[in-house]
Amino acid sequence: MSLRPRCLLVCFNRLVPANQGNSRRIMQLVRFYKARGFEVDLLYHNEEGFDVGLADALAQEFGRVVVVRSSARKLIGPEHVCRIEDWYDSGLDAAARQMHLQRGYKLVHANYIWYSPVFANFGSGVIKVLDTHDMFGERRLKYLAVGMQPQWFSCPLPEEDSALRSADVALAIQKEEAGAFAARGHRNILYLPYVEPALRPFVRSQAKRPLTFGYLGSGNDWNVLSMNDLLRQIDARPQRFDHPIVVAGGVTKSVNDAQQVVKLGFVQELHAFYDAIDIALNPMIGGTGLKIKTVEPLCYGRPVLSTQPGVEGVGHLWQLPVFADNREFAAYMVERFAGAKAEATLTELLAQAQATRERLDAEYEQQTGRFTTWLRARLGQRQAA
Repeated sequence: MSLRPRCLLVCFNRLVPANQGNSRRIMQLVRFYKARGFEVDLLYHNEEGFDVGLADALAQEFGRVVVVRSSARKLIGPEHVCRIEDWYDSGLDAAARQMHLQRGYKLVHANYIWYSPVFANFGSGVIKVLDTHDMFGERRLKYLAVGMQPQWFSCPLPEEDSALRSADVALAIQKEEAGAFAARGHRNILYLPYVEPALRPFVRSQAKRPLTFGYLGSGNDWNVLSMNDLLRQIDARPQRFDHPIVVAGGVTKSVNDAQQVVKLGFVQELHAFYDAIDIALNPMIGGTGLKIKTVEPLCYGRPVLSTQPGVEGVGHLWQLPVFADNREFAAYMVERFAGAKAEATLTELLAQAQATRERLDAEYEQQTGRFTTWLRARLGQRQAA
């Protein structure tokens, strides 16, 4: 019989392979709990498929896995207003109670605010952690501000506030979001940034190829709009941009054709993509949440060039160039990577990327330390009770 405290993780995400930003964030927390002595079980709300391969992979990662097929209605009302009660699947309740009866959890960790109702299945003796991933209160307004149709989940602020209050602690992935939640009166917010372990040093690639830029992203509307905007701005410059831009991931099928663009499509291994480029791009024109594609290249030894929206959440740590918009972004690329200036610019960016990575690591260590201290104190309180 295990003497380790048990944690129940609740999510809808297909976690293995963790090839989307939200899945990688969740696995970051799985590693966090395991490193602090927890045995982690999974309640998988099956919305992204389940098969033998996934079953085997999850069995290697988690102590116990229970799969509940989704029957969530996910209704979207007029003006793109969503309600948590219409997105939560009450079919999770019986599974959560049965797992708790059998396994005796010290902590339940839910992902996204519309899974917060699962906390009602656990008494006051269980620590309740909500990873927000994003701010969903009136999220639709950010789409409308740039002329886009709202997508996915957006709820009234009181609904988001209620979800946050239902947790003992809510994790914000951005420092700015933590501040915004606190400004609305929430005192149970901890900032926990997304940082993956460093896998490559910041050195010039020895591969015999042209200096190569790259963009890796899913096919969501923000990514498509942003990358096409940068390509239009580059094309509008009077000077020619002579370096290849490798585009990979789901965004590939919707990115405009251009002479310098090389379309890879889906990539099986992240390191294969980053080993094929020298500089990563993130030309985001808006959006919400932490742009994991901004931080991820720093794990593989690659500098990142980004617009201001792309560094939201880590801007206070960022040492690399940041651009107000894609017009300014395109001007920098065309001018700073022309001819002999290209190698000197790359050398400068590698040093700035190293400095940024060091600051990110220091911040992550500090914030995980705060969460660890909070968690130990709460575990002590629960045991004393």
